[in-house]
Amino acid sequence: MNLLSNKVIIREIRIKRALSESGLPEYYYSLNPYIGCQHACVYCYAIDFTKGEPAERWGEVIYVKINLIPILKKEVHRYRPGIVGVSTITDPYIPLEARYRLTRRSLEILLSHNFKVSIQTKSALVIRDLDILRKYKDKVDVGFTVTTLDPSIKKLIEPNSSHPLAIERALRKISSENIKTWIFIGPIIPDINDELRNLIEIIDLAKETGSEVVIDRLRQHPKAMINMRTKLGEKLMDKILSKDTYSWWRSVSEKILNICKEKNVSCKTASEYWKELNTRSSSKTLF
Repeated sequence: MNLLSNKVIIREIRIKRALSESGLPEYYYSLNPYIGCQHACVYCYAIDFTKGEPAERWGEVIYVKINLIPILKKEVHRYRPGIVGVSTITDPYIPLEARYRLTRRSLEILLSHNFKVSIQTKSALVIRDLDILRKYKDKVDVGFTVTTLDPSIKKLIEPNSSHPLAIERALRKISSENIKTWIFIGPIIPDINDELRNLIEIIDLAKETGSEVVIDRLRQHPKAMINMRTKLGEKLMDKILSKDTYSWWRSVSEKILNICKEKNVSCKTASEYWKELNTRSSSKTLF
């Protein structure tokens, strides 16, 4: 079934598998209730890992896995419990989630069957599911991608995601329930969101909420770079890419890590984080 909602084309599709084995060291499985993402972040790496129309018309076309729930109900009895990343190539709380509730129903199934869940989102809609998060707080963590708390910058690079004030409120509320929270500051983009003032505001939020921090630079995935040029324009992209990436990132990351140390906030670069996980991880042959 094809639908149109607020200028977003929705295609309801049927799938054969709900859980997939994750290529990320921190997760055993990935669960992506949707293909494509309404948030339409200009830099998103997921464009390069998404096929067909949702990638070609990023943010404009969303595939909804309409039979996800009955498939997942069978899989939780067949697969060994492990950590599930929700989600890895879409946001689990895009606006359409308010209608379809696939993420909410998936959380209920996974957590009630002894799976652990790690949520990553840019949406304040996650607060809707606080009842579930509270009930299973020992099995769940919630991560917010926070590239900036400046509404004008956010509108430029993440046009359809939640307003920074809504994200702050959601993070504070979830952390106040003693649910583990973390903040991903990434990508940090030269001349866009790399001002120290911007980054200090996010680190202060992390300290206030007891959230761990992971930082990362812009990674130049081919399709994402094309999308950035289309959305941001040639002039701005040439300026962004004119930086000596190595020296720029070394300087920015050192400043962030030093500020985190001064404020007693746990902080790692994504490279350090993944290296530690790869060192600790064992085989994930689960199917």
